[in-house]
Amino acid sequence: MNRLNVKHRVVIGLLGLVASVVMLGFFLGIVPDRDSAVRQGRTALAEAIAVHTTSAVLATEFTYLNDDFDRLVARNHDLLSLALRRQDGAALVATAGHARQWQVMGGEYSRDTQVRVPIWSGENKWGQLELRFEALTRPGFMGLAHHPMLRMVVFMVLLCYLGFYFYLGKVLRQLDPSRAIPGRVRSALDTLAGGLLVLDHKEQIVLANRSFANLLGKASDNLLGHRAGDLPWMDKKGDTVKRPDRPWVQALESGETQTNRILRLRRPDRRGLTFNVNCSPVLGASGKYAGVLVSFDDITQLEKKEIELRQSKEQAEAANQAKSAFLANMSHEIRTPMNAILGFTEILKRGYGKDPADSLRYLNTIHASGTNLLDLINDILDLSKVESGQLEVEAAWTEPHRIIHEVLQMLGLKAREQGIRLTFKARRALPRQIKTDPARFRQIIFNLVGNAIKFTEKGQVRVACDFQASAAHPQLQIDISDSGIGIAADKIDSIFDPFTQADSAITRRFGGTGLGLSISRKFARALGGDIRVKSRPGVGSTFSVTVATGDVQAVPFLQPDELTKADQVQPAGKQTAWQFPEARVLVVDDGDENRELIRLLLQEAGLKVEEAENGKVGVEKATAQSYDVILMDVNMPVMDGFTATQTLRRQGLEAPIIALTANAMAGFEQECLDAGYSGYCSKPIDLDRLMKRMADLLGGRPVDGRSAEAETIDAAPIATAGTPPSAEAAPIVSTLPDSNERFRGLIARFAARLNEQLHTARQALVQGNRDEVSAFAHWLKGSGGTVGFDDFTVPASQLETLAKENGSAAELHKQITALSGLAARLVVPGNSAPTAPPSEVVRSGKIISDTPMKPIRPAPEASPPLTSRLASNPRFHGVICQFIEKLKEELGRAERVLESGDMPALTLIAQWLKGAGGTMGFDDFTAPAAQLQACAKAAQVEQAGQVIAQLRIISEAIVPPPPLPAGKAENRPMGKRPVASIN
Repeated sequence: MNRLNVKHRVVIGLLGLVASVVMLGFFLGIVPDRDSAVRQGRTALAEAIAVHTTSAVLATEFTYLNDDFDRLVARNHDLLSLALRRQDGAALVATAGHARQWQVMGGEYSRDTQVRVPIWSGENKWGQLELRFEALTRPGFMGLAHHPMLRMVVFMVLLCYLGFYFYLGKVLRQLDPSRAIPGRVRSALDTLAGGLLVLDHKEQIVLANRSFANLLGKASDNLLGHRAGDLPWMDKKGDTVKRPDRPWVQALESGETQTNRILRLRRPDRRGLTFNVNCSPVLGASGKYAGVLVSFDDITQLEKKEIELRQSKEQAEAANQAKSAFLANMSHEIRTPMNAILGFTEILKRGYGKDPADSLRYLNTIHASGTNLLDLINDILDLSKVESGQLEVEAAWTEPHRIIHEVLQMLGLKAREQGIRLTFKARRALPRQIKTDPARFRQIIFNLVGNAIKFTEKGQVRVACDFQASAAHPQLQIDISDSGIGIAADKIDSIFDPFTQADSAITRRFGGTGLGLSISRKFARALGGDIRVKSRPGVGSTFSVTVATGDVQAVPFLQPDELTKADQVQPAGKQTAWQFPEARVLVVDDGDENRELIRLLLQEAGLKVEEAENGKVGVEKATAQSYDVILMDVNMPVMDGFTATQTLRRQGLEAPIIALTANAMAGFEQECLDAGYSGYCSKPIDLDRLMKRMADLLGGRPVDGRSAEAETIDAAPIATAGTPPSAEAAPIVSTLPDSNERFRGLIARFAARLNEQLHTARQALVQGNRDEVSAFAHWLKGSGGTVGFDDFTVPASQLETLAKENGSAAELHKQITALSGLAARLVVPGNSAPTAPPSEVVRSGKIISDTPMKPIRPAPEASPPLTSRLASNPRFHGVICQFIEKLKEELGRAERVLESGDMPALTLIAQWLKGAGGTMGFDDFTAPAAQLQACAKAAQVEQAGQVIAQLRIISEAIVPPPPLPAGKAENRPMGKRPVASIN
């Protein structure tokens, strides 16, 4: 019905009214009824025949009635038969077929098809006259179709429809309000992109332009007369908009324009539309608001874009939060092994490691923590974990008692400093090994024990271990109990939330990020266990951590006393020698020193080694000859390792190809494997690991090597110089371990340069050269912290700000004076006390430009030579010397490319030095080279220059290995090899 226009609906309504009037006339008898007239005629005929028959009955003359009855049936088509029946039921006269057509009737009334008329003889009923007629209507649908009333109604409806349709068409054209709008205006409204409606005070649509009709999928005329409120309008939440909330109703009631109202409309095809609705009331002739003009701007696509942008923003924020949480977790984990490294380094620095056994134990602890730190750094590089949000754990056979012992050993120093007793107890026999992730297990124990020590001011921290046997899920339980401050019952659940501690006062008092427990519980659950807490404020806390052990039925168990003895055994470092069967190896590397080092190492093991300086030469040699193993660098000039490997694989080479690269990013190993490499070895090259890999490929076997315990003890840092005598201000000591000769030399060189730079800065200030003062401050801000003098960082930063922001000369004088005072308090290794500057400076607090500060020079023994850790093997002397020569050339080239701004070339130089320096035994270059690589990639020119200067200082301390005896001249490199360029 809604699809019909107004004219059709009016016509249909009028036709219904006409039909109702006709049928009412039939029922009231106003319209003649054919059936009634037929009945009356049949009644009259029956009475006439009855009169004629009565005369015959009285005269007892029945012979002529047969002819009369036949003639009557023949003349009346609807009369089927006649009969005269006596009272006893005998039919005296009957037409043909009457007995078959007549049906016995009961009651006293006749029917339309059968009429009975009684025949009387005097006062006695003689019999009856029977008349059989045709039915007035046919049975079923045909009878209904021939009903006079229906035929009359159908006739009237058809005729009136035609009349009403054409008549109303003319009338409605005159009454259509849209016709009141000129055609050109209507056309203009139809061309509008936005929908437009004109509504009356009853919300009925008076005018709808084409744009709005198209949005609904209807014609404009079909919308006239509809109520706008009947459409399925919804608000932003999806709720139906009721009449008082519709903007056009509010505009009519208030007489004020309604703007920027957001409404949603669902089309018949279930597609949703969103409109920005504006309503303006329209005044009528009486001065009242008779209607409203409503405009609809379709903003469906804009809303979708807004939703997509909001979702993208939420996804970006979630990713950013995931990255932030990940970096925060990793930062917390990095500090864990660093605490042990710095703690035991401090012990050795203070001279507490005089006993060789203690020194070895401390160094083993430092080494274990460093290894753990390297694993954490590798985790940080694996950025895919940030995107996936999943924590990956491994399952390896691990000795839990040894990990617990190492953690307690690392944290024992901190406990002793606080006067806390740290103990371990095994309640029963424990499995020697369990299947778990050793790094995660170590982190859990370290976090929990560290927290226990941190929040315990006096008393003790007890660590107890127990094994919970279960056929399905055996677990190891570690209880860490302390006598610390405790935790309130309502705070226990919140301590496992990230960045949360039980009380803000605790954060201020004890510090910390609140990440340790959150990380630990996550790790524990990932390892098949959990962490539970029991605590009483002021009494202490017990953290119980459980981890799954895996199937330990075949694992031997250690009794508590056996665990104590096993933990006291410290493995001594050994150098493993290898023996290989006859085999040929090709080393492809653009670094001469790298090739020479690997060649000497493999030749000493009995292998035949050939070299190639780039991938192109390597492909040519590997094609011409057969090799059992190829060691190939990845980044090389002329042809890189990826291209060379893929070329050899396409040619059908099946020999193992091992990648040598300084790229340690997680996932790079898979790239190497995808490129055709058989394995991966990162630079700096771990020689033991490389030889182990070669042994696996070539069938090598280890032979007895000498113990390196003595060397390890000899290499232990020596005690620092005595504490300088007390002065008015406390001396400033570098945080670098000055027990190491290399660091002592670096500190001494910095102190000497600082004195020179201070003098230059004073002169520049007198001359008004603020740029030079700013450059000095910038250098000191970075270099001071680098060599362990953090006291210079803030004052130098303040001086740089004053110089750049046109601070007064007096302020600059004051700041330089403060820096001179700090310089006077420096303790240089090898000197007994800090060397004070001229007394005028200290007394007056002013700079005397013509009185330079006396240089602080270290004792001669404070600048130790820098030697390679491979120098003890004469076979490596040649390749070490070759590296030293190339180092000088590359540092000079680094300075040149930095001046030209060629950062990609500087990145390659830094990458070469990062790998080659450590490989050749000069580990001092690894960290600065990595820093230079980062600066080059970030285009930080000034910082890169500072790093190059630092590398220059380190290189100047290098002392080449001693010359070889004449008898071993054959081990020298044969002539000077050309130094490969780095592109």
